[in-house]
Amino acid sequence: MEVTSDDARAFEQAKEQILYTAEEAAALVQLTPYWLKFRARQGLIPHRRVGRLLRFAREDLEAIKDMSAQPVKAGQESA
Repeated sequence: MEVTSDDARAFEQAKEQILYTAEEAAALVQLTPYWLKFRARQGLIPHRRVGRLLRFAREDLEAIKDMSAQPVKAGQESA
């Protein structure tokens, strides 16, 4: 996934917001907007609905990050 100057600008603007669009949230958590929208529609990740609009709060993004953490398997050393 290549980061462009537009992505970097969106990232800086998005840091101060209360609610984020899927595109803004994707830039913050380094996922694709499609992945966020698809999982939210399935009810698999935390999100907000403002009318028909899909939005993500900072808390939602933190929860998504925590949900994706993988425990270290026993007997495997870290690199």
